[in-house]
Amino acid sequence: FRELIEILAISRNQKLPQPGEESQILEMLIQRDGEFQELMKLAVDQGKIHHEMQLLEKVVEKRDNDIQQLQKQLKEAEHILATAVYQAKEKLKSIEKARKG
Repeated sequence: FRELIEILAISRNQKLPQPGEESQILEMLIQRDGEFQELMKLAVDQGKIHHEMQLLEKVVEKRDNDIQQLQKQLKEAEHILATAVYQAKEKLKSIEKARKG
């Protein structure tokens, strides 16, 4: 934009401006403005996507924490069950010995 404005200023300082030059510069400014508007829309869209990604990352982090907590609980349950099974086997052994004795 600065370059286009400088060209416009230079052309106004000339004694005899080229015919149609100002309209060409105006068209270029309009075209650049359109490009700028498209880039701004793209930036806004990317900002929204970035925000959604951050929200999803938080959800994933929470789910990871939930999974870790469940894994911990499953390990505790496995340990309790393994202990119970061991104790049950020991009782069965003692019952068999008592019957034989």
